[in-house]
Amino acid sequence: MNIIIFEDHNIQNLHPFSINHASFELKCGIYSNIDRIIRIFPQASNYYLIVRDELKDLIQEKFPRCIVNPKIIPEGLYLNGAVVWNVKDKEKISDCYATSNSGSLVAFNSNNEISFNTIDDTIDKISKVTSDIEVNYISYLWDCIDSLKDVLENDKKSWEYENENLDNLNKTIILINKENLYLSKTAIIDPGSILDAKDGPIIINKNVHIKSGAIIKGPIYLDCESVVNEGAKLKGNILIGPNCKVGGEITDSIFQGYSNKQHDGFLGHSFIGEWVNLGANTNNSNLKNNYGKIKFKFSDKTINTNRIFLGSMIGDFTRTGISTMINTGSYIGLGANIFGAGFQNKYIESFSWGENEVTDFNKFIEVIKNMKKRRFKKVTDSEIFFLKFFYNFINK
Repeated sequence: MNIIIFEDHNIQNLHPFSINHASFELKCGIYSNIDRIIRIFPQASNYYLIVRDELKDLIQEKFPRCIVNPKIIPEGLYLNGAVVWNVKDKEKISDCYATSNSGSLVAFNSNNEISFNTIDDTIDKISKVTSDIEVNYISYLWDCIDSLKDVLENDKKSWEYENENLDNLNKTIILINKENLYLSKTAIIDPGSILDAKDGPIIINKNVHIKSGAIIKGPIYLDCESVVNEGAKLKGNILIGPNCKVGGEITDSIFQGYSNKQHDGFLGHSFIGEWVNLGANTNNSNLKNNYGKIKFKFSDKTINTNRIFLGSMIGDFTRTGISTMINTGSYIGLGANIFGAGFQNKYIESFSWGENEVTDFNKFIEVIKNMKKRRFKKVTDSEIFFLKFFYNFINK
């Protein structure tokens, strides 16, 4: 059986992350959405990825074993990449031609080949004849934050690494509810740290380093090679992706990967993309002073989230200066350089420089080359090509 993972028309609502990422790259626990699908369907003949044409080369580079945007898509099972699939969902879709969740097509079976040029029309037609099922469909980035606790509770059951013997840890490390602590043998926990798993699991992957005096409260997942600085307060419902460095106070937030918040400052109810750097004493508001519902602005619309708590959604390669103040419910695009006194605007366009300027593209590329070099990574030609395309698109 072929597995075909597709993006849908809701992709704009996953901005700024989805500017340069496919929906199935979202992480809402130990695994990304595409990782979950591959784990659920390990015997698939092939995996096909259907994405926006401008992302084709980027996605093919990231997933070389998959086939991206073929001219002819073979018969198979189509799965929406914005869904956090699990094994139980497999039963829900097995006997149905097409299924949806609150009006969004989430899966369908096709016994025929479909031309890539007609896939959007095909999905639109199929969407009109579906059975409704309950799945974890990510409509907005903050849905990942809301789902994190439940997803981690399920993910801990499939934890694959050899656990450290907790009795071997330094006796000054305080462990609360040890039965809910999952610690890789290669992780390092410095003396004086507190790991409190009474409200949810603490899952710590390979080569994570938690430095002295850090307070870690579950539910939380710390991915490979990440560092938690001295005295950090990680207060639960948090995902720290691979190769991140974090400090200060964090709650109810996701770092997709390779991003830094090393210094003091508060971050709450926020989604941070990749290769983001939050300068010292950067703070975000996640609650209005009047406790009112928060509105969130995209480039083409403003929505009422009906949420009391919401911080910032920050795109890849964005940087903030020291003591930056980020407003409640802020959208910050890709590649922005944010600095200046007072609260920043609630909507900040990609490649913004300060309040009113635009980032110089060539200088931007040099910065991200240096940034990636520090983590022994390179900016690829496909990445530069896409970033140039997007830069020209928004600045035309």
